[in-house]
Amino acid sequence: MTEKARLKWQCRRGMRELDLLLEEFLENRYEKLSPSARDIFSRLLDCPNEDLMKWLVEGGSPQDEQLAGIVEQIRERTIPDA
Repeated sequence: MTEKARLKWQCRRGMRELDLLLEEFLENRYEKLSPSARDIFSRLLDCPNEDLMKWLVEGGSPQDEQLAGIVEQIRERTIPDA
């Protein structure tokens, strides 16, 4: 299983809102991330669904500054110019 395939599997959270946000980010933004930002995204996917909902849907922010940065990028839902 490739790294991206593993991440795609982890993006499936069983909560439609999270699935859409995370999968969209993976498909449209992940390839443009630096290696360290990719590691942070992977670490974000290890967080519980309750935290992800609080951060990505309800507008909260993780205390971890690195996670907060990737959460902000996901919430922006913008695709950078190629």
